[in-house]
Amino acid sequence: MINKNLKGYTLVEALISVLILSFMLLGVYGVLATGNTIITNDNALLEMQQQARNAMDRMVREVRESSTQTITVVSASSDKISFTTPNETGIQYYLSGTNLVREYPSGTIVKVANSIAYLKFTLSGVLLTISVRADKTLYTKTVSFALAENVRLRNE
Repeated sequence: MINKNLKGYTLVEALISVLILSFMLLGVYGVLATGNTIITNDNALLEMQQQARNAMDRMVREVRESSTQTITVVSASSDKISFTTPNETGIQYYLSGTNLVREYPSGTIVKVANSIAYLKFTLSGVLLTISVRADKTLYTKTVSFALAENVRLRNE
């Protein structure tokens, strides 16, 4: 004999509960995945900005010590500079692929920043303009950060 007073869930009720739980978990996963993407993008952008700023600060500090007589913007695209400070002769900054490098003494190369897509030096009288742009591709989207600095050279 079958007791009809038994309480329990039917198969349909159990499937509906699993379906509702699945939708809730997919929603939570979507929020977490979006948050992870945003954090990854922001961290990469922050790192790129810090490298570009540090590179610019380093170049500005050194170039500021040189004078117009000791500075040479090399190459047709103006992406290489050579200069002399009171203590060092023949310092060079230029792009090597996507790396901004400093060469001094000749043959000793130090990477100053990476992911640099554009570098340009423009000398006008005692004013040197340095332009840098860093690019990074994240999740098929290219993010750019540009800096420009005017440097007044020493008077001699």
